[in-house]
Amino acid sequence: MEEGKKTLSLLSLIFGVVGIVLTFTPAGIAGIVLAILGLIFASKAKRSEGPNGMNKAGFILSLIALILFIIVVLIIGIFIAGAAVGLAALASL
Repeated sequence: MEEGKKTLSLLSLIFGVVGIVLTFTPAGIAGIVLAILGLIFASKAKRSEGPNGMNKAGFILSLIALILFIIVVLIIGIFIAGAAVGLAALASL
């Protein structure tokens, strides 16, 4: 396969990297959308372009972005729950 024909692989790689970066910003929702698109493009690239390192890397980075997003949301939820419990304890004084 020619190097110029690996558009889907390149898109999956870019979306995976940008998804990881956006996970730690207030634009985390955009990061999760890009991570999901990266997974889709990586699977399409594997079928149409054949297996190569770029689509494997895009798949792995998109999967990491997805997992990091879930972890960040859980941590934020724990902090919010802790703050709510603390405020409830203060209100009962």
